[in-house]
Amino acid sequence: MIALTRLPAAMHELRGKTRKHLQICLRELFDKADDALFELADQSQSNQEQNLYFDSMREVRLRRRTMEAVFFRRIDIAFAQLLDPQAHSDEGEVQSQVSADDLSLIQHDELEELVATEGMVNKANAEFAEPIQHLTMRIDHLVPVKVYQRNNPVGADVICHAFTEAAKSSRIDVKAKLVLFKLFDKLVMSRLGSLYQSLNQQLIEANILPSLTRARGIQKSPATGPDSSYGRGASAETVHSGGAHYQDVHDNEVLHTLRDLLGRADRTPTAHAPAESGEALQTEDLVKLLSRAQQRAPAPLSTTGVAGTHGVGPVDVRALLQSLMGGQSGQAINQVDEDVINLVSMMFEFILDDRNLAAPMKALLGRLQIPMVKVAIADKSFFSKGGHPARRLLNEMASAALGWQERPEDDRQKADQLYTKIESIVQTILSDFEADLGIFDQLLLDFRAFLEKDKRRAQILEQRTLDAEDGKARSERARAEVNAALERITHGIEIPAEAEQLLREAWANVMFITCLKESTDSDAWRDVSDTAQKLVWSVSAPMTPDNRKALLRLVPRLLPKLRTGLESISFNPYNMTQLFKGLEALHLDRLRTPVTPIKPEAEPVQAKTEPEKAEPVKVEAEAVQPEPAITAEPQRAEATTAEVAEVVEVAEPVPAPAAADVPPTEAASQPAEEAEITLEEGDQHLALVSNLTQGSWFEMLDEGGQQYRCRLAAIIKSTGKYIFVNRSGMKVAEETREGLALALKKGRLRILDDSMLFDRALEAVIGTLRDSRAR
Repeated sequence: MIALTRLPAAMHELRGKTRKHLQICLRELFDKADDALFELADQSQSNQEQNLYFDSMREVRLRRRTMEAVFFRRIDIAFAQLLDPQAHSDEGEVQSQVSADDLSLIQHDELEELVATEGMVNKANAEFAEPIQHLTMRIDHLVPVKVYQRNNPVGADVICHAFTEAAKSSRIDVKAKLVLFKLFDKLVMSRLGSLYQSLNQQLIEANILPSLTRARGIQKSPATGPDSSYGRGASAETVHSGGAHYQDVHDNEVLHTLRDLLGRADRTPTAHAPAESGEALQTEDLVKLLSRAQQRAPAPLSTTGVAGTHGVGPVDVRALLQSLMGGQSGQAINQVDEDVINLVSMMFEFILDDRNLAAPMKALLGRLQIPMVKVAIADKSFFSKGGHPARRLLNEMASAALGWQERPEDDRQKADQLYTKIESIVQTILSDFEADLGIFDQLLLDFRAFLEKDKRRAQILEQRTLDAEDGKARSERARAEVNAALERITHGIEIPAEAEQLLREAWANVMFITCLKESTDSDAWRDVSDTAQKLVWSVSAPMTPDNRKALLRLVPRLLPKLRTGLESISFNPYNMTQLFKGLEALHLDRLRTPVTPIKPEAEPVQAKTEPEKAEPVKVEAEAVQPEPAITAEPQRAEATTAEVAEVVEVAEPVPAPAAADVPPTEAASQPAEEAEITLEEGDQHLALVSNLTQGSWFEMLDEGGQQYRCRLAAIIKSTGKYIFVNRSGMKVAEETREGLALALKKGRLRILDDSMLFDRALEAVIGTLRDSRAR
C-alpha cells in the first residue's frame, strides 16, 4: 500500500486531476490499439506476422486492466517519493539514463523500446518546457524532497517511463509494443500541455507561487539528480546549473509577496535597509539575540488551570529583544527581519487561537515562536518551502496533538506519553537550537519513530474494538432474524407455557447460532426453522383423527432432533431434561384428548398416499387450521427488511462500556430535546454526515457538558452505526446517522480540521493581510 495520506491537500488535488486526465487518454489508447493492431495484421505479408499481431491484440485486451494498474502505481510511487526518496525503492528504479558504453549490453528489442521512450520524453519536455518548469517549481514548494524534471510525478519523464513499465507486464512482441508507444505519444504525451496548464492554474488558485510567471526570464537548467543537501534549506544547498540563483529569487519572491501584503516591501526584496535612526542590527547578531531570548521567553499560554481559563497571545518578540539589547539604543532591527518577526508572530497568534488543538498543547507549540523566528530569519525558504524540516516538525506535532484529550496537569506529567514527548522536543529546541537547522531533521525522525510505535499499539486495540463491534452487529442481525422467524411461526397461535419456554429460551438459541454460522440462506437454517414450526404444530394443532396419527409419527422424530440441536450448543443438561419432561407431558395429554370430529361442512382434502412422507404441518392444514402461520409445508424463515426493523427492539441489548472514562454513547447521551427533533432527508446536516470519512477527528460534548476528542474508526453499514475511538484505539462513542446529524445541528459535535497547521496559519495570515488592505 502506497502511503500518500501525508501529502499536502494541494498535491492530493493535483494527483486526482492528473489521474482523471490520464484515465481518459489511456481508455482511448487501448480502444484504438485494437484497431491499429488489427489493421497491421490485415496488411501482413505472412501468416507468422499476422498471427503475431493477432496474438498481441488478444494479449493487450486481456492485460489491459493490469497495464493500467501498473501505470498508475508507478505514478503513485513517484508521488510517494516526494515524501521519502527511498519509498518503494525495492520495486526497482525506472531506467532514465543509459550511457553509450552500456548500449552494447542491451538487447536489440530493449534498445528499440529505450530509444522510443527517450524520444517521447525529449519531445514532450521540449514542447512543454515552460509549463513543466513552473509546475516543477510549484510542486517543489509543497514537498520536502527536492523536485526536478525527472522526479516530477506528473512530468513527462515519470509518465512515459510508467507506461514503459506497464508495457513490460504484457507478453507482446516488440513490434506491437512500438505500436502502443506510437499511440501513447499521439494520444497521451502530445496532450500533456492542456493538463499542465490546468494543473498550474489549480496551484495558482491555491496561492502556490501565483506570481511565478513574472520570472520567465530566469531559466533553470534541468538537474539530473537529487540534491545531496536535502532538508537543509536554501542557504545550505548546492544546486546545479543556475538552480541556486533561481532558488534565491523563488524564496525572496514569496517573502516579497508577504511583505508587500504588510505594506512594507522594498523594491529589492533582499535589501537590508538601515533603520531610520542609528545603525541596523546585523542578521547574525539578531539571531544571537534571539538565541538568548528563547531561553528567557515566557510561555505564551499558561499550562496550568482549568481548560478555558488559559491566557492567550503570542510572545512580544520585539519587546523581549529591546530588553535584551539594553543600552544599545543606537541599533535597531532592519526592516526585512522586522517584517519576518511580525509575520511569524501573526502566524503564532493564529495557532494559539486555533480551536482544533487543546489549550495545553497550544501552550507547548506556542513556545516554539522564537525558534521559528530564528529559522525564518536565517533561512528565507522557510515561507516558500512546504517541506522545510522546521515546518514539517511543527505540522507533525500538531497533527499528533489533534486527538489529544486534555487531562489534569498531574496526570499529564505522569502518564501522558504524547504530551511528555512533545514537551521534550520543545525543550530540546529551546535549549540546543542555535543555528544548525539539522536539529529539526533529527527531532522529526525521532518523533515519527515515536508516533509509529504509538500508532501500532493503538491499531491493535482499535482492531479489537472493530472486531467486537462487527460481532455485535452480526449478533443483533441474527437475533432479529430469529425473533422475526418465531413471530411468523407463532402468529395467532396460543402455545402452552412449557412449549413456549422450550421454544423461546432454548430452541431460539439453536436458531441464533445457526443464523450466525450458516446465514438464513442455508439448509441448516431451514432445518432448524422447520423444527420450530413442527414443535409449535405438535402442541397447538386440533386433535382430528388425521392430526392424531401425524402427531404419533412426528414425536419419535421431533424429540431426538430437539435434543441434538440443544446439545450442539451445550445447553444445560438439567434444564434440557426438565423442558423435555414438560413437552412429553403436553404430548401425552394431547394424545389422550378425545378426537375432535371433522365438521360436516368442511370440504375434506385428500391426504397423501405416502404416509411416511406426509408432513405434520400439511396434515394440520388439511384439517381445520386456517391461520396463515401454519402452512401446508414447513417454510424457510426468511426475514425481510421490514420484518427485521419490527423486531430490532426486542433483540437482546448489548451492554455499554463500563469504564468511567469512556463517554456515553448516543443512546445514553442524546439530550431529551434532541430526541424530539426530526430531520428531513434533505437536511444539510444529514448530507454532511453522509460525506464523513473514516479517520476524521471530532470534538464531542456529552450531556454533562464534558468535551472529549474522538476519531471515526468505522461505519458499520449493516446497522447504520458510526463507531468512534480515542487516540488509544478504545471505543468512546457509538452514533447513528440521524444522531450525528442532530449533534451537528445542536453544536454538540464539531469536526476538527486535520490539515497542516503551519499552512493553515500562513493562509490565515495572508487572508487577514489582504482583508486589511482591501479596507
